[in-house]
Amino acid sequence: MTMPASTTTRTLHRRLAVAGLLGILACTTAAAEVQQEFLFFPTVDGFDTFSESDPSVKDSTTNAALDLLYSFSGNRFRFLGEFLWSSEEAEFERLQAGLRFGDSTFAWGGRFHAPAKFWNSEYHHGQFLQTSITRPALEEWEDDGGSQPAHVTGLLLESEHQRDDESALNYAASFGFAPVFEGGGLAAHEPFEATSDHGLSLNLRVGYRPQYLSSTQFGILAAWNEINVEPGATPAPDQPASIDQASLGVFGDWYWNNLRLLASLVYFDNTLEVPVQDVDDTYLLGYAQLEYEANNVVTVFGRIEGGFDQDDSAYLALYDAVVTERYMLGARWDVAEHHALTVEVANTTLGAAPSGSRDFNEFRLQWSAVFP
Repeated sequence: MTMPASTTTRTLHRRLAVAGLLGILACTTAAAEVQQEFLFFPTVDGFDTFSESDPSVKDSTTNAALDLLYSFSGNRFRFLGEFLWSSEEAEFERLQAGLRFGDSTFAWGGRFHAPAKFWNSEYHHGQFLQTSITRPALEEWEDDGGSQPAHVTGLLLESEHQRDDESALNYAASFGFAPVFEGGGLAAHEPFEATSDHGLSLNLRVGYRPQYLSSTQFGILAAWNEINVEPGATPAPDQPASIDQASLGVFGDWYWNNLRLLASLVYFDNTLEVPVQDVDDTYLLGYAQLEYEANNVVTVFGRIEGGFDQDDSAYLALYDAVVTERYMLGARWDVAEHHALTVEVANTTLGAAPSGSRDFNEFRLQWSAVFP
């Protein structure tokens, strides 16, 4: 039977994710053969702002990046390495080794993506795998303004179980080192780096799929992070020494024929330990991205991001560039089997009190691909 064109595109993206990223689990037999995958994800994108409320946000940049991903899968042993080189950075994003227990349970050690960020567990750093150019602020990487840890160094347990009714439950829990806050943003623990400056990070994700082989899923997210603050050259009197961050949220990824909806809503409770008196800070962040596959090569999409009380957050006000609100529209054109052109326009708000917010419109254009 021939699959519909939209299903073929979706299946291609899912197959690439499963083949290259061992974090997406599948049942295996005890006599599994040795498999290796080496994938290249090149990206070139351009960014420009217009109609900005503050001239300081005026910017126009072009960035190139290459994400290299290698995975090894033996009978029980697993290894995954991911190195990202770009115009702005060069570092190992993931470096983890694991063992399989039973048919579908893996224990990993090393540097990995925090389970409490759903988007990252689905797409990782492979830009070609995600439909949009940008990722929601709630899911952003630390070095791109993310306000919740995205990388953890420590131990990770992943497991997936098929139920009698053909549904499936999957779990991911981690214990490790949280990032530190320095220079106006989070800095994740690097492989082979000293650990004395890093606090504790605990992460949990529980997902449910109504059909074991389907892409539709939803679940809960939870995390607790002890974020130590590195003092600046001239520390401010009210600068916190550390931040305890607790979060609890839900996520969903739904498919209806040619429509797809990705959404997440997370509640944050931060305690900023300042010299005079601790500051309690709570807010809610969320997003909803709707995608429509017009045919087998064109997908149009839009996303709304925002929340409650984020504009008055004492914690978010510590960041140099954190997105607190965004309204985005875009389109993706799969020009060839492994190449895509994507365009986005958005109205974006940066920053929170007391530094104030800055509004601007942005335009993005991106070419992304995967080889081989």
